[in-house]
Amino acid sequence: PGDCLAPDGGAMSMVSPRELDLDQIRTALIRQEETIIFALIERALFRRNAATTEPDHPAFRSVLRPTARTFLDHMLLEHERLHATVRRYTSPDEHAFFPSRLPAPALETQPPAAAVLQPNAINVNDQIRALYNTSIIPSLCAAGDDGNYGSATLCDITALQAISKRVHYGKFVAESKFRSQTAEYTRLIEAGDAAGIMELLTNAAVEEKVLRRVRAKASTYGQDIEDLLSAPVVGVTAAGGVARKVDPETIVALYRDFVIPLTKEVEVLYLFERLSGCAVVFVDARGRRAAEAHFAARLPPDATVPTGVRAPPVSYVPRSSVQAVLSDVVCGKARYGIVPLSSASGVLDVSTFHRLSVSKLRVCADVLLYDDQLVIAAMKPGPPAVVHGSLSRLQQVEEWLTTTVPNATLIVLPAHTNLRELVDGAGAQVAVLCTRSEAALAGLSLLETDLPVESRRPSRFVVVSTTMQTLATGSVRVKTNSNKKGGQWIC
Repeated sequence: PGDCLAPDGGAMSMVSPRELDLDQIRTALIRQEETIIFALIERALFRRNAATTEPDHPAFRSVLRPTARTFLDHMLLEHERLHATVRRYTSPDEHAFFPSRLPAPALETQPPAAAVLQPNAINVNDQIRALYNTSIIPSLCAAGDDGNYGSATLCDITALQAISKRVHYGKFVAESKFRSQTAEYTRLIEAGDAAGIMELLTNAAVEEKVLRRVRAKASTYGQDIEDLLSAPVVGVTAAGGVARKVDPETIVALYRDFVIPLTKEVEVLYLFERLSGCAVVFVDARGRRAAEAHFAARLPPDATVPTGVRAPPVSYVPRSSVQAVLSDVVCGKARYGIVPLSSASGVLDVSTFHRLSVSKLRVCADVLLYDDQLVIAAMKPGPPAVVHGSLSRLQQVEEWLTTTVPNATLIVLPAHTNLRELVDGAGAQVAVLCTRSEAALAGLSLLETDLPVESRRPSRFVVVSTTMQTLATGSVRVKTNSNKKGGQWIC
């Protein structure tokens, strides 16, 4: 693995075709098993401590306010911010949980070495975090609260980052296999045959070997040294009354049901993006901002494109409505769609929620978008006779509008209205209350920018995609994708 302080700017040492050999990749994955197992054993020392994943919990308000995130998210974000300054996330084997909220590296970045992977936007950390909170911790830790919030959270961070690194290593596995069987994979990718790709990727014998090895390591590492000295254990079972800190089968189940399936899902996603790129569809300017916040931040900085790549990794395609976005994803015209789920005032977008609930799409990420500055914009300068805006925005600045433009009529806009078409068809004395980015996208002039707006609150968007294959993780997502826990969508 790469060193975030390495002179090469953090790039992995795996830069040649020889170093993409599957045996070398498997050696790296074997070493990562110890990191994950030890992290889980350490976390099992503490109870579940659900308070750390509850948004705005009273115990942490002094550090969480004015945000409403969880204590775990707060600690993880600050941890990633520090590591980002020393180039950790410029390494292709590192993936941040909050990539859109990290600072640029403070250390000088050297020109990157030849790229091993195609630049890509694949980051399944949202799924890893949701599954960790809802499935892994309940099976690993005793129920209840022991008050060791800081210690438990630090263990959570170590475990989450170790699992993330292991899962995203699937990109290197996929690249190696693609190079060794280029014709077969190209045919399946161009045919959109996800099931065929999964079958070609899968090596059941290797997966079973991984599970046996994980069982042996968990069984051995979970014992006290005194137990091993006094009564050496033969085999890897818990027979003979040997006390273990964690049931080995719990860690085996983690690998079988989550780590291996998610790694293979990353492999499939990577192979599709390697040739066809990643099309993301959205509605209006806010949807574009949310899409960029989620996808653009996941691309490695200053990434170079390997020979043979035929399409850019991400393309953003506007659509006229939420229904059009969902339809494009269902029909395979786009890999991902991003749609609004709730406004900054916390109002649920009922129509979007209904469409998602009856569709075959899955929610694969949750994006919080903070609105940029509110402005009054129009085609031409001059006092407006009519001001259009969403109900929540008009209510935010109603008193200011009454004082500043007392003769203007205020009209509530439907969601996702095309601002340029509205103003073009209404005349010079019509203005809109919108964000600065929305005004720029519509080509409107700014009339007023100094609006008295209270502290910003986020709107919630969800990223949707089709279910590419049936996974153990998929069954969890299907059963819980209409519920919220801890302020995060369980997907």
